[in-house]
Amino acid sequence: MAAKLLISDRHVRFRLSWFCIIGNGQMHQSSFDNADVGTSDVLPSALAELPSARFVWSLRLICAAALGISVYLAWTAFGMGQVFGCSGGDLIDCEHVLTSHWSKVLGVPVSVPAAGLYASLIALLAFARQGGPNRLRQLVWGGITLGSTMAGLAALWFIGLQVSELKFCPYCLVVHTCGIVLTGTMLASGLCPSPLKLKSACISLLGIAALVGIQVVTPKADHFEVVHYDDVVPAASTNQDDGIDVFEAPGEAFDAPNAGEAAEKSDPAGAVSPAAEESARAQDLRPVDEPSSVATTVLFILPPQFLQLTHLLLLTLPQCDDEAAKSTDAANVEVTKESSELPNEASVKKTDGDNADAAATSEASTPEANQSDATVKSAIELPAPVVSAPPERRLLTFANSRFTLDITQWPLLGKTDAKYVFVEMFDYTCPHCRNTHHAISGAQKRYGDDLAIFALPVPLEGACNPAAGGGHPGACEMAKIAVAVWRLDPSKFQTFHDWMFAGSRTVSTARAYAETLVDKERLKAELKSDMPKQYISRHVKLYQRVGSGQVPKLIFTKTTVQGEVNSIETLCNKIKSELSVAQK
Repeated sequence: MAAKLLISDRHVRFRLSWFCIIGNGQMHQSSFDNADVGTSDVLPSALAELPSARFVWSLRLICAAALGISVYLAWTAFGMGQVFGCSGGDLIDCEHVLTSHWSKVLGVPVSVPAAGLYASLIALLAFARQGGPNRLRQLVWGGITLGSTMAGLAALWFIGLQVSELKFCPYCLVVHTCGIVLTGTMLASGLCPSPLKLKSACISLLGIAALVGIQVVTPKADHFEVVHYDDVVPAASTNQDDGIDVFEAPGEAFDAPNAGEAAEKSDPAGAVSPAAEESARAQDLRPVDEPSSVATTVLFILPPQFLQLTHLLLLTLPQCDDEAAKSTDAANVEVTKESSELPNEASVKKTDGDNADAAATSEASTPEANQSDATVKSAIELPAPVVSAPPERRLLTFANSRFTLDITQWPLLGKTDAKYVFVEMFDYTCPHCRNTHHAISGAQKRYGDDLAIFALPVPLEGACNPAAGGGHPGACEMAKIAVAVWRLDPSKFQTFHDWMFAGSRTVSTARAYAETLVDKERLKAELKSDMPKQYISRHVKLYQRVGSGQVPKLIFTKTTVQGEVNSIETLCNKIKSELSVAQK
């Protein structure tokens, strides 16, 4: 009996000795209840029991979800693709968040280090339920606590940035939520000694502070390439100007925007403008070969007897000095005279009495008829209204003679006589175009009236651009609205264009803002017409002529810059080098 108790006691001592390892690698027997947590080399009682499998698997699933989303976001960032189900909106806009300056650290998307962090946590959790030396297990749980705390602090930083920008990415928020949950779980558990938790928190805080500092001091990076073109023979064109291949705007004969609508233009209150009144007065002085009015036609078809009776009644009235009465009488006599000259059989077959009355009436009204003739002749001999000549054409060639544009025919930011002119192709739903717009605005402020830009919307939506890769819903409609605003009032186009790039816009918000700049009914009629659609189609043809691909495209005389340009200085240097000679 004593031998059996001795063997059992030795067996228990042997099993417990695996959890009690001192610094020199020797095993000794100890009691878990009397262990000093954090100060002894002996594992504390909390670590004596392995964490449950459910707890460990919960941590693994959280890390796996964050890892999968981080890898997907990194893939879309490197491929410059669109995030699925997260199009541009007033609040939810993944592209805006993922292409902002804060989405990168040292030029690398922040989703890349996030993916590495969560992959490391999954690797450490693989040893979470394995027994072993005390220091090894402290290293495992200490590493998990450190990584979780760092993920949580980073989540707070990036959530704060989204709140400040009022733009949110649901994918990013899921990853940040995973980091916060991991941080709270590990700090609340007893799997890691308190001193080690404090050290992990301090190291994580220093790491996130370094991340923030790097992002703050790092200037915005440019992501573009310069495309050089070989010398080519310009493509044939149906519209030639002195032998130059001109890429014409839609329509057989182009009219300047709003040129034919001056007479109809009215202010918001509905009052007719002075230009409309002037045009109306000019219409009153029509040449004699124009069709007769309806009133005159009615007088022509009245019986001559009725007209003669009317004149006899007028002659019996007292003479007055009223010029209006004389003018009316003279006009009626003139109509009678013209009517008598018409080949009317009924007039030829008059009785002798009727002829005598007509002759007396004609003799009595001869002075008034002569006065009417003089009045009509004076009106006919007035000079025709002066029609303003179309603006003088100014032809500019781009992309090493791949196309030539008339500066008066296309949407323009700036003046037509600017010294430096280049072409910008863009999409209002493209975040890279939005970032590049800031650099273009800076260049406009620096050069002033010396710089002008052909602003050609090229939607990346397949509905109106067969060369696009898909996505970008609403891009076609927003481009049409922009063209309509330019055609109705070119002076308001710059305002609308800047507003569109001030944030992510939708079709409804873009149209609502356009209605504040131009008349609502005229905008509605313009959008119903086919002209904005034709302009977009012509823009797409130019886009295909220069090789399609990504936008924005800044097309100069010899080269094209395609991609995101953030630096104002870089863009200004490019303008100087490419457009140093004035294009006239």
